[in-house]
Amino acid sequence: MTQSQAAAAPTAEVSAQLAGLEGLHNQDLLGRYNQSLMGVFGTPQRVLVRGSGCTVWDADGKEYLDLLGGIAVNALGHAHPLVTSVVSSQLATLGHVSNFFTSPTQIALAEKLLGLAAAPAGSKVFFANSGTEANEAAFKLARRHGNNDAGGKRVRILALENAFHGRTMGALALTWKQSYREPFEPLPAGVEHIPAGDADALRAAVDETVAAVFIEPIQGEAGVRGYPEGYLRLARELTREAGALLIFDEVQTGIGRTGKWFASEGVLPDAMTLAKGLGGGFPIGAMITFGDEVSTLLTAGQHGTTFGGNPVAPPPRWPPCTPSNRSSCWSTCGRRAKPSAGRWPDSTSSRRSAARAC
Repeated sequence: MTQSQAAAAPTAEVSAQLAGLEGLHNQDLLGRYNQSLMGVFGTPQRVLVRGSGCTVWDADGKEYLDLLGGIAVNALGHAHPLVTSVVSSQLATLGHVSNFFTSPTQIALAEKLLGLAAAPAGSKVFFANSGTEANEAAFKLARRHGNNDAGGKRVRILALENAFHGRTMGALALTWKQSYREPFEPLPAGVEHIPAGDADALRAAVDETVAAVFIEPIQGEAGVRGYPEGYLRLARELTREAGALLIFDEVQTGIGRTGKWFASEGVLPDAMTLAKGLGGGFPIGAMITFGDEVSTLLTAGQHGTTFGGNPVAPPPRWPPCTPSNRSSCWSTCGRRAKPSAGRWPDSTSSRRSAARAC
């Protein structure tokens, strides 16, 4: 078999598998979905078959303006030429190598993230596949920090009421919503939730028994909730005084969602987690650790992932918003997306322009 024949064989096989689905409409496909996929998401609203920019089409050929963006993921829209060219080119070059090896793309993205985060010398990056996996890494980082306490007292981890950090067991322990938690209890112990944005509650809770404080700079699933002015800075001051880690979950807010690279800019944490928009639609998560002391808490063999940081996922895919011109880039995004007089535009074309943002 020639190389071209070998390359064509998988395509032919996939086409054969999809042949029985071509031409089917939403209701037919949703029926087959319910017969073959686990119902953890309920029944999907539509079967989407194509996307371009901020527009998607369903199996019935109906066009929709996508204001969901894959839940804060498709930051550059659907089928963006930069993303598709980088991913397809890399996949055709080197797709997966395991964590016994590294690749230039993995190193390049790590260096870029450290630069964007203004991370000091000794800072590091760990790549995962999703936001919840990045938060699992951060959870283990907090445990290692606590276990380094000679007196064995640093056993508490603080999170906020209404917080959402993921659905795997460690991240779920940090998550507030009881309907998510209760079916899977007992969860990992030692996590306490305190009122979000309450400075007095924060002061009362943070002491030498706390290993880490987890905070979303803006709470996402809770309904896009911020905090009083100075709350994040207070959390930094209190954790530093108590010797606890401050960990920002920027899975929802990172990579330009708030008009800057990170919503927490101006307050340097000990660790920060990213995902969603970082991959522009391709699965990737990351944890950035700040400074040498925190970055050496997890050593060889103490954490890992098979697919995290594979050559396809990490290519730095943000040339339009490089550090040198990011201010103008993000201000353009904010200006285009800002509602006029407190209202979103009524016309479809105006809403489409706002959805494109940048």
